[in-house]
Amino acid sequence: MADSRTISVLLVDDHHLFREGLRAVVADADDIVVCGEASTGREAFEMVDRLKPDVVTVDVTLPDGDGILATREILRRQPNTRVLMLTMHGNHYYVSQALSAGAKGYALKEQRPTEILEALRAVARGETYVAPQLPQELGAAPTGTRKGNGATNPLDTLSPRERDIFDLIVRGYTNTSMAETLQLSVKTIETHRAHINKKLRVHSTGELIRLAALHGLVAT
Repeated sequence: MADSRTISVLLVDDHHLFREGLRAVVADADDIVVCGEASTGREAFEMVDRLKPDVVTVDVTLPDGDGILATREILRRQPNTRVLMLTMHGNHYYVSQALSAGAKGYALKEQRPTEILEALRAVARGETYVAPQLPQELGAAPTGTRKGNGATNPLDTLSPRERDIFDLIVRGYTNTSMAETLQLSVKTIETHRAHINKKLRVHSTGELIRLAALHGLVAT
């Protein structure tokens, strides 16, 4: 971690020009320093373990997976690190999923440099930040465990790994692509899928996706 006067930030984005621009923005701040850059999730995990940054900025889409799964893995490795999702995607689905995964903030690449710095500082303080362009109620709390009618959300019965796989199924990943992304065997993926179907009482991928849509978890 950085000292109390400086916020250390790891930039995770596969676009070099964007990282370069963000580094230039941070260079103008006396209280923030870029401690490293990564273009993939795997690079980010190694650097998080080594550098232990205060804040990690993560894009929703990464070459070897996605920012939602990366956020969960970063926080599993370094619980004291804060994650700021910094992306071009302002979709309600991605915002709710990022915050549910443990991200403390969700900012958009189109925001002004001063707003990005504000987001980094807020997240470093442990505050929840949501870009002004997005509905602020999204940042009130992570996705709840209950729907408006008081019914328990069945997705809460899934383990963290099962939830990762559920999210990938909804995004259209095959068993093989999930195995590659999560670095598991196809057989292990199949076993997790069987457990997911049993817990959610579904019998097909179509039923699972309809359940996801019912809970607002299908991107539009």
